[in-house]
Amino acid sequence: MSGGRRISEAELNAFVDGELAGTEAAEVQAALANAPEDLARVRAISALNEHLAQHYAKVLAEPVPAHLAAVAARIPHARRWPGARRLGALAGLAALLVAAAALGYLTRDLLDRWQPPTFVANALSAHSVFVPEVRHPVEVGAGEERHLVQWLTRRLGVDVRAPELSGQGWKLVGGRLLPDRGQPAAQFMYQDGNGRRLTLYVRKETGRTEAAFRFAEHGEFGAFYWIDHSLAYALAGRLEREELMRLATSIYNQLATPEPGQG
Repeated sequence: MSGGRRISEAELNAFVDGELAGTEAAEVQAALANAPEDLARVRAISALNEHLAQHYAKVLAEPVPAHLAAVAARIPHARRWPGARRLGALAGLAALLVAAAALGYLTRDLLDRWQPPTFVANALSAHSVFVPEVRHPVEVGAGEERHLVQWLTRRLGVDVRAPELSGQGWKLVGGRLLPDRGQPAAQFMYQDGNGRRLTLYVRKETGRTEAAFRFAEHGEFGAFYWIDHSLAYALAGRLEREELMRLATSIYNQLATPEPGQG
């Protein structure tokens, strides 16, 4: 961002998610007017999140199970407390969270939304370890892509795919199996004509099913991460944020579309 007030990553994510109000929202909105790169990123992430929301619209429309509705009904009525109007809005939010929990959206995301999930840290760590390798950057090379995908699918217990990025100038180097808190994870590595590398980290995710598209960084590396169809993804690299996001969006669009013959 050039000049003016600097927008933190936490503020940017909160602004995109509609979690800021009043003065805070106005300050970020004003700062974005002088930060065209941040503004473009906000618009792109908002568009992708809208796509994700439409993708899961049918799931969100499902009725709340009776036992969870009963829990929501036991919440004290907002009008009994001072600031009833605001509490009424919060009660609505609480009801929404209960409904989301019934559909697999865990409320713990509200507690740690300022920091990425642990799989993102694992993805960035694995990226920093294997990207510098010259002779052994992967376990299975791109020449055995079919075997690689079948092997990782079998180990993770769910279909995984190696996205095609050659149209953006990136070729698959290969991949490897990695441990993640005692569970298997996959890493696909790509390289461009200038020798730059990026990795796509994939693990089965049973604890979270929300699909927010977010950015995290550690040291010189950044990662866009999201969750879709019970798989967690993190695309990591030492690239400009806008380029990394374009690649992440391309990967999401490919993986969100079933291959021919799949349901």
